[in-house]
Amino acid sequence: MTNPPRLLSVRLDPDLAAALERHCTHTGASRSQVVKQSLAQYIVEHAGPTLGSLAEAVLPAAPQRAARAARAPRQQRFRDYVREKRRR
Repeated sequence: MTNPPRLLSVRLDPDLAAALERHCTHTGASRSQVVKQSLAQYIVEHAGPTLGSLAEAVLPAAPQRAARAARAPRQQRFRDYVREKRRR
């Protein structure tokens, strides 16, 4: 059985609250999502890698890099280009 999320009240400076609202409006994320992600990032950065499960549960997945297509080195491509030009 999982525990329900706990409610936490936080007081923000008016400028910070306005910045949070602007960010949420711009990105479409909820205030709760932004605060959860920010808090999780802060804890992981300051507590070290021991909270990996927290990071995986709260933070969005890191974007995967697209695999590069196997390409011949530049010099080989240039040689192939020159050979093709000579054939024409």
